[in-house]
Amino acid sequence: MTHITVDIKERILRVTIKGHTGYAKKGEDIVCAGISTLAFAAGIALKRYNIPAEINPNEKEAVFVIAPKWSKLENDQLIRAETILNTLFWALEDMANSYQEYVKLDIVRRC
Repeated sequence: MTHITVDIKERILRVTIKGHTGYAKKGEDIVCAGISTLAFAAGIALKRYNIPAEINPNEKEAVFVIAPKWSKLENDQLIRAETILNTLFWALEDMANSYQEYVKLDIVRRC
């Protein structure tokens, strides 16, 4: 199962994706491939817009982390980062709803 944790305060602070879905054998798992594609696309978008963020794919441990550095962003970067991260969140949420046996999404709300 893939476990996705989204930490939210006023904005999305961190998205952590761990594990393989087990929908199909490795290399043929379209659910896992879909989640990976979404995460990598968000990471690429943040990099292309020069948005400071921790983007840490670790294929060996099957972990992917995205964490923007909000305090370092200018106004136009804030808007872009929020758009990218919210789109990632909504897409991952949809994957979790569609494949509940294989994907678990936890939302952690911080004060």
